[in-house]
Amino acid sequence: MLRRFLADDRGYSAADAVTGLVLLALTIVSLYQVMIPSFALWRNSDERIARQQDVRLAIDRIARGLHEATLEFGRMRVYNCTGAGANENCSAIGFVTTRDNNCAGQFQYVPGTGMPEWRAVVYVWRDAATSELRWYCDTLSTQPAPTLPAGLGPYTVIGTRLTLASFTLCNPCAPTPVGSVNPIAVAVAFQEQAATASRPTYRYQTNFYNQTIFLPMNGQ
Repeated sequence: MLRRFLADDRGYSAADAVTGLVLLALTIVSLYQVMIPSFALWRNSDERIARQQDVRLAIDRIARGLHEATLEFGRMRVYNCTGAGANENCSAIGFVTTRDNNCAGQFQYVPGTGMPEWRAVVYVWRDAATSELRWYCDTLSTQPAPTLPAGLGPYTVIGTRLTLASFTLCNPCAPTPVGSVNPIAVAVAFQEQAATASRPTYRYQTNFYNQTIFLPMNGQ
């Protein structure tokens, strides 16, 4: 009986240890194959939410200004246009605003008329070198310049990592905005590139696109 007890107390053999290590390695590889795609999917979803939020914030930043602007002749212009039609697929826009205090104050009216009193011009453009969407308030004019002025500043950055910024003075405006010399609305489209691409093996989305059509309400 004592000999049997001592024989059973010798522990694991080398074959047992190797088998255990192989099984452990297979378990780790299996977990890796399951967890990595799940992690990539989670990261892509997180990137998607962040990028869509960035694009929406950029659109929201200019939404009020475009709604309060006008399409009267000479009060709104688009610049650097590349579309087949007039005023189509442009990388910059200039529009008038009634707001004082660097284009962020109170809405101003012409005394006794209830009509908007144009106080300044807002320029919004995508800077190709930095992929930034920039905002500048020109308080010295009430009509956008014929060509986009150079060296506008100090400006405010309202969007980053934009691979596309398109402004179209459109008519028709849906389903595909087409530029027009007699526009009825403004179509704004932004596309943003995620900061870090998800693993290409899983082909998850890294570019996020958003388009909104605005109808200027004043002075038409």
